[in-house]
Amino acid sequence: MEPKQFNRLMGALVFAFSFVIYFLTMAPTVSYWDCGEFIACSYKLAVPHPPGAPLYLLVGRIFTLLPIFENIARRVNFISTISSAFTILFLYLITVHLIRQFMSRPEGILRYVPYLGAAIGALTYAFTNSFWFNAVEAEVYAPSMLFTSMVVWLVFRWSERSEEVGSERYLLLIAYLLGLAIGVHLLNVLTIPTMLMIIFYKRYRLTVENLIYVGLISVAATLAVYPGIVKGLPEFADWFSTHTPFSSDVGAMLAAILVIASLFAGFVYAVKQQRQLLSLLLLSVLLIIVGYSTYTTIFIRSSLDPNIDENDPETIEAFVSYLNREQYGQTKILDWRSKWLASPRRNQYSGPFDFFLKYQVNYMYIRYFLWNFLGRAANERDVDPLKFFGIPLLLGLFGAYEHFKRDWKRALAIFALFFMTGLAIVLYLNQDDPQPRERDYSYVGSFFAFSIWIGIGAAVLLEMFARAFQKHARVVVPALSALLFIISPLHVLAKNYHEQDRTGNYVAWDYSYNMLISAEQNGVIYTNGDNDTFPLWYLQEVENIRPDVRVVNLSLLNTPWYIKQLKHKDPKVPITLSDHQIEQLVGAIPWPKKRTITLPEFSRETRNRELQEFKQDYPDRVPDAPETISFELGPKFARQYLRVQDYMILNTLTANKFERPLYFAVTCSKDNMLDGLQKYLRMDGLLFKITTLRNWSLGPTQMYNNLIKKFRYRHLNDPSVHLPRGTISLLQNYRTAFLQLATHYLNAGDSLRFREVMQKAFEVMPPEVIPYTHGFLKQYMDGLGFLAGVLPRERLSTEYYTPSDLQAIGELSLQFRNWELARDAFEAVLAVQPDRLQVKGYLVQVYDSLHEYDKAIEMLNAWLEANPQDSGAQKRLEQVQAKKAAQEAAKNAQSGK
Repeated sequence: MEPKQFNRLMGALVFAFSFVIYFLTMAPTVSYWDCGEFIACSYKLAVPHPPGAPLYLLVGRIFTLLPIFENIARRVNFISTISSAFTILFLYLITVHLIRQFMSRPEGILRYVPYLGAAIGALTYAFTNSFWFNAVEAEVYAPSMLFTSMVVWLVFRWSERSEEVGSERYLLLIAYLLGLAIGVHLLNVLTIPTMLMIIFYKRYRLTVENLIYVGLISVAATLAVYPGIVKGLPEFADWFSTHTPFSSDVGAMLAAILVIASLFAGFVYAVKQQRQLLSLLLLSVLLIIVGYSTYTTIFIRSSLDPNIDENDPETIEAFVSYLNREQYGQTKILDWRSKWLASPRRNQYSGPFDFFLKYQVNYMYIRYFLWNFLGRAANERDVDPLKFFGIPLLLGLFGAYEHFKRDWKRALAIFALFFMTGLAIVLYLNQDDPQPRERDYSYVGSFFAFSIWIGIGAAVLLEMFARAFQKHARVVVPALSALLFIISPLHVLAKNYHEQDRTGNYVAWDYSYNMLISAEQNGVIYTNGDNDTFPLWYLQEVENIRPDVRVVNLSLLNTPWYIKQLKHKDPKVPITLSDHQIEQLVGAIPWPKKRTITLPEFSRETRNRELQEFKQDYPDRVPDAPETISFELGPKFARQYLRVQDYMILNTLTANKFERPLYFAVTCSKDNMLDGLQKYLRMDGLLFKITTLRNWSLGPTQMYNNLIKKFRYRHLNDPSVHLPRGTISLLQNYRTAFLQLATHYLNAGDSLRFREVMQKAFEVMPPEVIPYTHGFLKQYMDGLGFLAGVLPRERLSTEYYTPSDLQAIGELSLQFRNWELARDAFEAVLAVQPDRLQVKGYLVQVYDSLHEYDKAIEMLNAWLEANPQDSGAQKRLEQVQAKKAAQEAAKNAQSGK
């Protein structure tokens, strides 16, 4: 086969293989974090969180209309799958180009080496942890990487054909794609230095002076696009509309026309003057702006007031704020001191620079880099150096060394890509400690660049062996290629497959569905963050599940635009403030000390309904039903302020008068539940309902209906379904609900319901599949499982439990007077730790209760032999001996009859 045909074949195989793997592991529905928001916004062409992704939403909208899958979420997920497969193809083509630059005119079997090496590098990257994660869910990072790979490939394509007439079309296409890419993610701007270096190398002789020159030009060009064009254009439009007599919309439009007309006029002038470089530059800027114009859809769609309309950027001023991400605050680059001082672990660092090196560089970048090329540990936090045996890392380092040795100019360009999409992002973000989630997905561009060197390293290795064994090169090259494929991409694929496979993972959909159906008609749910908000939005907006319920995100509740939307958009939240008053809610509310909050009177109908429900839940209890609802509330911020979110919850409580049911998600921290108000919360499963009754902490009727009859728990008992550590932690909320409901029935003496609840708990979430994340939960839950007879007694051994676990299970059994279970648990403890004094004391009590007096006496005698001065033990022995004597006397009397 000719090398050209072989190149096409390898490219097709690389694309097809990666696509098939991504397709097989693609998420079947909505996933956590931003996915639910992006799917919902694609479906409705709504406005997501700043700074938006308008091109992604437009493409997403097209995919939602394609009948390729039954559910909408899967259609939008498919964007990432197809984008990622094409990214791998472009990575292959880029690597082939770079290898051929220094491996010129190879002969014989060496003609195939560039393609084999490039395929090894591309497929290794395809199955790395971070890139694969992005490839199977609805996120912007996969299409963003497609744009990155396309523009880098195009600049190399241009360099091959730069002497041809019309080669400038490649550069113009790059400019347009850069503009479009901004409508997906800003990461693509970071490719500009690499592309300018390649262009510069082709046109100018490289000297130290010129290298500094190209570096400065690269920085200037990058800044010209961002923040220059991206932020500068809207800010100019804002300035123009406020300094001219035109309305905001007309002024912004005229400003855009003025900029475009000026650029076009400059382009025409440059063409007439035959100034080729200037004309190319002006046309490139114009094309970037044309591509960037997808952002006008944010402005247009916001003016139509969709349900999801974050920041409400329908005015030019709000649009500028949206682009600048002002709701997240401003972070100063290189201001490590403030980040270090704010860190709860600042004592682990000697100072700001140490914090930068150890946390921001090592923990938040190098750790992620090693995840992908050494291996991610089973705990999903650390690095496992033996997972891939270091092979991808060594190949990449070897490839980087050889690349600099053989073609240092292009190697420097790839290093610029590696740095700009890696450590440069670390410097720019200046991240806080801690972060709410892992951030490895941000650095996939850097890992992309390193994978080019993996391909180069593999190719050079093949070349070296081919030259060393020239006579057998036709055997050595295919054999070594097969070996490298096995130990690098295929080994990485095999090790990462299970943890990247989303097949059967319906947790985000089911958990959000279970939250929504827990609420009564027209309920309002206060949620904590992204993961208990965005999937709910997806269900409401896309699948039309419980649109009557208003989801109120507590983080967004600190912003005036969101409060106004809650007030005016259906389903409306009761709010007494005027729009003007809402706009003044910026910053914190003075609240220097605890205050007693008294809510307005509520209807008798509400109270009677709740009393009736309480009587059904607790027929023998007297409800704590105060005539007025009052509670204490202390400062929440800096010991003297309330957050806006706290103030708005109070306002809604006042305005609502218990007419609509209000809830907190169980994921909300206690700090968000307004201190004394917690006495009025009733747990209904995944929600706490705010009631008019005090100390009604559990609603067993509602919980039973939710947990046993309504909730969905798809595939939580399937060991083949991989769930990440964060998801497993979230799922413990189900266990907590089961535990509380089961304990209620156990205390109430309802053994049938108790067993039913425990049976359901272990059926839908067996610990072997969904492990416990807290020792206490394991001890209590399994203890209840034994008490219910759901878990077999044979498990009460150190094969399954630590001695501390067994002791806790025994103590729980004592509490509920299950003496046989307590005996088995405590005896299992003493079998491995015979010196546990407390357990011995428990066993004496258990033996006494079971009338096994001989065992109790034996244990007490053994203790007294070692501790003869223990009068308490001596007295206890005498009591047990007396009970034994009475038992024997009763037996003798019975036999005498």
